[in-house]
Amino acid sequence: MKHYIIVKFKEQINVGLLTEPITELFRKLTEMNGIHDVNVYTSCIDRPNRYDIMIEINMDKAALECYDHSDVHIKWKQEYSEMIENKAIFDCE
Repeated sequence: MKHYIIVKFKEQINVGLLTEPITELFRKLTEMNGIHDVNVYTSCIDRPNRYDIMIEINMDKAALECYDHSDVHIKWKQEYSEMIENKAIFDCE
């Protein structure tokens, strides 16, 4: 399945400075069983009504529970939650 995290950061946040550290953080997930690939995309259009970043995690459905309790997910929430204005989570096959 594909697990998407789509994020709109607060206006004062410089997304360009966050892209590399977020990519490095989420790439660590590929070391977990059941997680096959991670891609991080930034928006190519800078408009107020656009989201800033999309994280795509290709994983087995069974790996979602492990991901939710992983160090990566915990660090993501601890370090980035306060910077986020809005977020959408979407899962599909």
